[in-house]
Amino acid sequence: MLFVLYLILLVGGMVLLGISFASPLPALIFVAGLLCVVLAVALPISAGAFEQRK
Repeated sequence: MLFVLYLILLVGGMVLLGISFASPLPALIFVAGLLCVVLAVALPISAGAFEQRK
């Protein structure tokens, strides 16, 4: 289930990064896409560390 969330965040972030080059507010959309990609990479790492701590 979490894999689907990570995949949606990663693909959605990549889409936002691509759309940002043709939008009227490119910086805002680019930052939002970048944050989605970073969150998609960071969540599995932090979830794995949290499960090992239990």
